Amino acid sequence: MTDKKNIVIKVSYPVAGKATENVAPVMVTEWNIKRIVMAACALLFVLAGLIYVISTGTQKADVNNVEVSVNALENQAVPQIKVKKAEIKKLAKIRQTVAETNPLINSKKELNKKADNTPAKPVIKKQDQEKVIKEHAYLKVNSNVPRALLTYAINNKEPTGDMVKAVDVSHKNPVWLYYFTELKSMKGSKVYHEWLKNGTVVSRQELAILNDTWRTSSRKLLSGSEKGNWTVRLVDKNNRLLNEKNFKVE
Repeated sequence: MTDKKNIVIKVSYPVAGKATENVAPVMVTEWNIKRIVMAACALLFVLAGLIYVISTGTQKADVNNVEVSVNALENQAVPQIKVKKAEIKKLAKIRQTVAETNPLINSKKELNKKADNTPAKPVIKKQDQEKVIKEHAYLKVNSNVPRALLTYAINNKEPTGDMVKAVDVSHKNPVWLYYFTELKSMKGSKVYHEWLKNGTVVSRQELAILNDTWRTSSRKLLSGSEKGNWTVRLVDKNNRLLNEKNFKVE
């Protein structure tokens, strides 16, 4: 037999003599704090997991990119180094082959060996003391002679050109040759132009210097009988050499 449940309905009626009160319904909200806290913790845990997964993936990708770039650079550098080493070896072989087959190089090597075996040559003697003193004196006073040259003509105390070749003369065509000198800071002094043929003085001309900058010259007529090696020089009163020029008369 099935159990029978009785439903009881109670109805309250207002009591007589009491006025019914209109009571407005009031809504009461109750917060379940435990559930809210649990939900927030679960949300934070999920977000932390996502952030960890994303950061790990980016780091791996960066590492992979760096490894790829390093490998690419190594792959580019290694072949270049190998190629350079191979080229150096080829050049060394070529030079060795040329050195072995080239007779000029072999002859030079033999000459060097012979030179090493030959005794040392005696040391060349120094110039005479008197000549060295004259050369030093010439270098010391040369600053007083800014110009000195041989020329075929003088115009307004200036040379018309510089004689650069030997003097070509004949008996029928003698040539005048001028020795032009410009002197500085020698005012009041006297100098001499000396003309020498084959080392012998044939003419000596005295010249006075009347200003701080002074141009002067001397001349010599050269004919066919004057052929030989000539020297013209400038000396002071103490016979110190200030300048000299060598030429040949043909």
